[in-house]
Amino acid sequence: MDIKKHITSLGFVPKNGTNGIYHKTYVDYAIEIDFERQNINYGNSIIAESRTTQNFSQPENFVVLECVDRLLIKGYKPQNIVLEKTWPSGHGTSGRLDICVNREDGTPYMLIECKTYGKEYNKESAKIHKDGGQLFTYFQLSGGKADVIMLYASELKGDKYIYVNEIIKIEDDYRNGDVKDIYEKWNKLTKDNGIFDSWVQPYNFQSKALTKEQLKEIKAEDSSFIFNRFLEILRHNVVSDKGNAFNKIFTLFLCKVYDETTTEEGEELKFQWLEGRDNHVDFQLRLTDLYSKGMKKFLDRTVSDFNNEDFDKRCANLNEDTKQYLLREVNKLRLEKNNEFAIKEVYDNVSFEENAKVVKEVVELIQGYRIRYNKRQQYLSDFFELLLTTGLKQEAGQYFTPVPIAQFIIKSLPLDSIMAEKLSRKDGEILPYMIDYAAGSGHFITEFMHEIQDIINNCDTSKYIEETRKHLINWQNCHFDWATDYVYGIEKDYRLVKVGKVGCYLHGDGLANVILSDGLANFYNNKEYKGKLRKLINDGQKDNQQFDIVLSNPPYSVSSFRQTTRDYYTEQDFELYNSLTDNSSEIECLFVERTKQLLKDGGIAGVILPSSILSNSGVYTKTREIILQYFDIVSIAELGSNTFMATNTNTVVLFLRRRDNYFAINTKVAVDTYFRTLNDVTINSIETPASKYVTHVWEGLDYADYVTLLQKSPNDKVKTHEIYIEYRKKFSSKSNVKLFDEILSIEAEKFLYFILAYPQKVVIVKSGEKDVEKRFLGYEFSNRRGNEGIHAIQRGKNIDECTLLFDTNSYDNPLRASTYIYKAFKGDFTLPIAENMQSHISRMSLVDMLSFDRSTFEKFISTTAKKKIKFSDKWEHERIQNSIDKINGSTTKIPEYEILNSGKYPVYTQDIQQSFAGFSNNTNPITDVPVVLFGDHSCAVKFVDQPFFRGADGTVLLKPKKKYCPKYYFYIIEYVVNKFLDKTKYERHNKYLQELYIPVPPSDVQQQIIVEMEQVVNSITLLTQQIEQKESCIENLLSSIQYEDDKLKIIAPFVTKSIRYNDIVPETYITTDNMLQNKLGAVPFVGEANISSITEYKKDDILISNIRPYLKKIWFADKEGGCSKDVLVLRSADASKYLPKYIFYMVRRDAFFDYVMEGKKRVKMPRGNKEDIQKYQIPIPPIEEQRHIVSQIEALELEITKARNLIKNAANEKQLILDKYL
Repeated sequence: MDIKKHITSLGFVPKNGTNGIYHKTYVDYAIEIDFERQNINYGNSIIAESRTTQNFSQPENFVVLECVDRLLIKGYKPQNIVLEKTWPSGHGTSGRLDICVNREDGTPYMLIECKTYGKEYNKESAKIHKDGGQLFTYFQLSGGKADVIMLYASELKGDKYIYVNEIIKIEDDYRNGDVKDIYEKWNKLTKDNGIFDSWVQPYNFQSKALTKEQLKEIKAEDSSFIFNRFLEILRHNVVSDKGNAFNKIFTLFLCKVYDETTTEEGEELKFQWLEGRDNHVDFQLRLTDLYSKGMKKFLDRTVSDFNNEDFDKRCANLNEDTKQYLLREVNKLRLEKNNEFAIKEVYDNVSFEENAKVVKEVVELIQGYRIRYNKRQQYLSDFFELLLTTGLKQEAGQYFTPVPIAQFIIKSLPLDSIMAEKLSRKDGEILPYMIDYAAGSGHFITEFMHEIQDIINNCDTSKYIEETRKHLINWQNCHFDWATDYVYGIEKDYRLVKVGKVGCYLHGDGLANVILSDGLANFYNNKEYKGKLRKLINDGQKDNQQFDIVLSNPPYSVSSFRQTTRDYYTEQDFELYNSLTDNSSEIECLFVERTKQLLKDGGIAGVILPSSILSNSGVYTKTREIILQYFDIVSIAELGSNTFMATNTNTVVLFLRRRDNYFAINTKVAVDTYFRTLNDVTINSIETPASKYVTHVWEGLDYADYVTLLQKSPNDKVKTHEIYIEYRKKFSSKSNVKLFDEILSIEAEKFLYFILAYPQKVVIVKSGEKDVEKRFLGYEFSNRRGNEGIHAIQRGKNIDECTLLFDTNSYDNPLRASTYIYKAFKGDFTLPIAENMQSHISRMSLVDMLSFDRSTFEKFISTTAKKKIKFSDKWEHERIQNSIDKINGSTTKIPEYEILNSGKYPVYTQDIQQSFAGFSNNTNPITDVPVVLFGDHSCAVKFVDQPFFRGADGTVLLKPKKKYCPKYYFYIIEYVVNKFLDKTKYERHNKYLQELYIPVPPSDVQQQIIVEMEQVVNSITLLTQQIEQKESCIENLLSSIQYEDDKLKIIAPFVTKSIRYNDIVPETYITTDNMLQNKLGAVPFVGEANISSITEYKKDDILISNIRPYLKKIWFADKEGGCSKDVLVLRSADASKYLPKYIFYMVRRDAFFDYVMEGKKRVKMPRGNKEDIQKYQIPIPPIEEQRHIVSQIEALELEITKARNLIKNAANEKQLILDKYL
């Protein structure tokens, strides 16, 4: 480097009377640089504990010189500057700090570490942010007295020095402790001004106030940093009420949004801690003012407060001393209580100061970032989702809609067609009106706005009339400006309205009408409603019918909700109101009726509701009547318990299209006319509807037979029909006249809904269960520290890439579920279902989803058709619930923990993997056999013909009536379960099974079926015996080995190396859940585990589940990965002496698992004793002999695999036999 050029740029000049010495004079001080001695002389006042920075050997020494120069120019006294400062440390001294600036009393004020500009500076900066680096060590060793620590670098650019610095202003709450403590309490934020700037005086750190122009755009890494830092602030300040804290951060965001929205360019932002100027009282008063103004601007709510302006107006006549005293007392009352910024409880001055420190830290964390955008800012959206899914407490009935579900629903709607129709209009209504009447976190609003904006952006404006073209050009430039007119949200919870509004801004759009009110309020009386929601004239009608689209996830099961809502709505507002009591909780039913009230004719809806809306009685029945009368049901999507974070509730999404109000009325008139005239004329374009009804419902009757019933003189065919028999049972106490009145009344109602439902096809979407559901959704929730929130199930991908719900870029992608709903809205039910969608998508006629064959007509809507199974008409059919007899004697259940490994009587459970689970020696077995055992959850079907016990895990016993051959009955139950029950859903299936019909062929046909089925069963038995024989050969081979034994501890010790879950591919994670029973290995893991530390495994390791060892879960690893701590990993100590596959075969034996069970710990959930397992001994032949044994076993294993595949094929043969006869 050119040293003379550098020092002359600092103002050093040759010293008169000397040779090779340059100097610079400050007020009464001088520094000299001697080129002959290559020495920097800092004079007598600046103390140097070492002289290593006073030579020319290192470029860093001239950074120190330039920094000292800057300090002296700034006005720091030379006698208060110490170079190469050290402190006592352990048995010696610390490293050397470049510059220590002391106060007048000799205590450190500022610690400065100097680095060369660029690489070295950046390297040390990274260390500071990682663990505190050198500076934190020096600060701790110095006794924690300094107020400022600084990393500094400078370089000469042209003839002028530029410098960079990262400044940490030390706070009192992290002055003490070791380096780790100090670092963890530090807010991880640095300043780049406040020491050398023109407005700063020495010893008075003052960072310049931020303006809007200086705010940083948030980046990917910032999202997780802010979130995790916020959690750290809560932890080190011991904030116990996390839900309240997350609520308060939304309050702070509201303040920041208002500040960014209203502050002019170049004007100082109010949402920031002004270092050197602020105190906690002034700061919180400023925040309170922002909050009040923000609430008024965004939520149209006036916050009760008494600010300084109010005080000045009311107390203008008081003298100054009295005014100042009263102002202090008023501010005490305003701040020293649990106010809108009370992250910690506040009740006096001390607690106010404690909370104020937390508020300051949180504000400093976010003040430097820009959060107001007019386009989607993905990383800010990500941060909002983190806050929402991990921190904000969800109250009764509130379950926030995950963004992917909102996107799925929106992508299922034909928004492109709706927009095309709207934009072509000439009446000024050129966009669809959308409303979410329970807006919550605002996801439907924000996602809808982005979808519409994308369509607007892609519009060819030249195609439209002048007025429309002007609007489109404006909206293409000013995103979301249209939303104020066209998008509405209502939310009753003030806290959530605030969240929703903030969410809109954090997603890049804040212009929707988010109204703080009740989504069920009267359209005329409620003054909080505005725009399209508000009726200006009370027309006495319940309907509003101003909206094209309703999207919502309303609350459900809210206890006694009616007791607090009369100010908003009464029995005058809803047909369903009087079907509820003051103690009712079914608020979702009113929201269904509200959907009907809001939508225009032809309007569409996507509404998330509990599954009970389809199948419960009471007010739910009346709700379904509204749905069936006023809507076409386009699709029903069943979402499992993993869809939402905070609930295990199964939900459905109803996709609906609004009919006009007269459609159902006119249909009912036509039905009444038919029952009066019995003239089977066309209704709603359905020819001979009554004949179609009879064919569909009264199977076996001709239309003429049915007419005899309507004429109240049923013929013999009617009288022997099951439906008529059920009617007779139900109304047995009625006279004949009243009996027929009741029957005809129900039949008229059934006929009405048959006609309403008849033309409709419905797309059924099913998410599936467990791993299937995860793969379908493409996301899962995690509570793991540092990885909280919603995540894609595959690392390195985003949810859009993983989900099967929707395609973000296309409405028309047959590989995604939303496409089939989108097509259905357009009337297309013929699109072939892609192979990957066939387990998730089906289409059904709505009439097949309604049960018309019961004496009570509840309008249950089943996504599994309850229509009678189509067997051959030549056999009588019987509903399964009528096919069984009562079991005599004991029906005792045995809990799992009482099941023995051996005993007198077998215990049959609903486990599909094994025929029975174990034994019991209890004295009261079930003896009324044979019976069929059905697994209510698993759908297992088992034939039991010996005394036994049943498991207490959801087993159902079916004892066939005498007309059934027991084995035939078993086969036919197995058949209908496999063919007609939806086994993908984890629920109780017996209620569906009981509704199904089975054929009752003559005894000789039953026997013939048994004969043919038994032939297949015998072949399966033979194959099973072959498998057992091969397994026996393997066992004999292994048990015959005669060599010296060694302990597992010697030959294959446990692997104990821990790795981070984040370091593996998720599919390679092994838990006890994805290991298969009975030595069948493991299946890939689906999703992402909520765990941090796991055990490493490598290829050829042996993994054994240590929970419930009797399940015999073991796997020979064919890849590397990680496993849970409940899985033991054995690794050959030396593969040249102990062949891994040989060890695997030896520990795969039953003898090993029996040994483990003998030394087990616990009873209910037994675990193997690790010490005992390590003592297990196996014979060790020479390595060549081990290889020979392994090759023999592998040949036998190949034959076993073939036999298992043949068993699968034989199971299909059983289905074909029953298809042939039935």
